[in-house]
Amino acid sequence: MPTIAVVIRRAGASDEAGIRDVMVASLATDAIPGFLRSDIERALVRIVPDPAGTVVAVEDGRVVGYCTPNHDDLTVHPAFRRRGHARRLVPAAMEVVRERGHPELQLYVPSHLPASQAFAASLGFRYRSSLWQFRLREGHEVPPPEFPADVATRPFDRDLDSDIDAWVAFMLAAFEGHPTAMTWTPAVIAHVNASSDFDPAAILLVAPADDPTRPIGFARIETAVDEAGAVVGDVGLLGVLPAWRGRGLGRELLRWSVADLRRRGADTIELSVEAANERATTLYRAHGFEPAIEWPHWVLPAR
Repeated sequence: MPTIAVVIRRAGASDEAGIRDVMVASLATDAIPGFLRSDIERALVRIVPDPAGTVVAVEDGRVVGYCTPNHDDLTVHPAFRRRGHARRLVPAAMEVVRERGHPELQLYVPSHLPASQAFAASLGFRYRSSLWQFRLREGHEVPPPEFPADVATRPFDRDLDSDIDAWVAFMLAAFEGHPTAMTWTPAVIAHVNASSDFDPAAILLVAPADDPTRPIGFARIETAVDEAGAVVGDVGLLGVLPAWRGRGLGRELLRWSVADLRRRGADTIELSVEAANERATTLYRAHGFEPAIEWPHWVLPAR
């Protein structure tokens, strides 16, 4: 019986095609709820600029699996499963977690795949919380945005907002107190903003009326086309600096997001929210969004 050469290592710039191949092959087999073919490129554009944040399993020179702790993702190519690759990837991913000072390795463990849950439990992972996809009820009317008079709004400006370090610091501050710590880095955001499909008009910034260059809140929307050809709108990000919360800015940013996605032809409008984020879930439910898909997160403490 021939010996199979297996290597577990950090990803490199040349591994993008291999990781994409694993994602494509797993898409139909695993049938992850809410995951579309278009999401593959959206995921890769966030993985590629930070190769050290991903570990890969390589069998006879071919990438057959990967784990990206920042994106809660561990996937092995369907044709290469039951060979111990996932079990090898976990300790390597834990090294990434420890290096970056995170308290635990968190992975999405699909509830419709009992083997995945059994695997996670065998390694000591335990269910902690869920991320939910909320979907706007068909035909539900959402009021148009009406921002307070003491703020101004504008789209993202490549020149005005060109300081990536400052932009990332603002984004992180706008999500202060979020149930899950955000892990954006300047390299990742710069790569996303430089992608060919980046649309500055899909980001709305809120600033004080007397200081319109200083952002205090923002929303980012995205659209994709599903397998049936329908346009799916996503309220991707919505954040407000802590000092400016409680003034209804999040509500108006949500209303702007819905209005602009509908203007762009979205047949369905979705967003993702942590179940533990009660302030956000209350706001979304009040605007006609309802839970549609649950993504359970399991964690393994970093030791």
